[in-house]
Amino acid sequence: MKDLLIWKVFALYSLWCRRRLFQALPGIEREIADYSRRSNTTGTKFPTLWRAVHLILKEKPLLILECGTGLSTIVLAAAVKRLRASIPGYAGRIVSMESVEHWFETARKNLPEKYADVVELVLGPRVKYEFLFFRGYCHSNVPPLDYDFVFLDGPSYEDDNGGSFCADVFHVVETSSAPVIRGVINTRVSSVFVLQKMFGRQAVQYYPFTRTSNFTVKRQPFRVKISSRDFRSNVWGEVDLRLGSPSVQPASNPR
Repeated sequence: MKDLLIWKVFALYSLWCRRRLFQALPGIEREIADYSRRSNTTGTKFPTLWRAVHLILKEKPLLILECGTGLSTIVLAAAVKRLRASIPGYAGRIVSMESVEHWFETARKNLPEKYADVVELVLGPRVKYEFLFFRGYCHSNVPPLDYDFVFLDGPSYEDDNGGSFCADVFHVVETSSAPVIRGVINTRVSSVFVLQKMFGRQAVQYYPFTRTSNFTVKRQPFRVKISSRDFRSNVWGEVDLRLGSPSVQPASNPR
């Protein structure tokens, strides 16, 4: 009964987000239909697309890293195009990473020409990303730029050991010099979980009836060493990481 209620609320929320998206980006409904027909893809959920567009239009990021190329690419590009047209001197752009060659070639073939000056498509086969006791995957070949926005919808995070998490946002926090990094996560609850453990619940929240999250992370050194003093427990016996522990030292993550 609970799951049914959640799905009904999600369906209504999706319709609302779809309407807001089409209002914010006139003409994008036709572009989405055209791209879906040519690429044979179902695309990203409307709540994620609307949340990303809303944040891009509000925060005006200069360098967007999209993790998982596809239908979402044209939606993000349309938002950047709208900002370029309305703000003199604004030169925001997108680096779109795809780990699967088939989908990369599909995107390269079907991306509308009018977005060529906004989007750089990059093939980056997935690689492992490990720190502390977390195991994830991110894209290789990510251009070393100061990204200030991340759209997290890839790469695949399943392997022989089961599910892990999408880790590109952690790579960006580690390498970008942007003081604040914002972004949107398309479901991928495991990535939300790790973000909360590393940066606190205030950085990101997830609710099943939206199936999407947005996050805000301040630039900070990565913590790569932990000890038993880095954990805490409460009166109910729950154990959690203690954020900001002095015993956790910053260092570069091996790649």
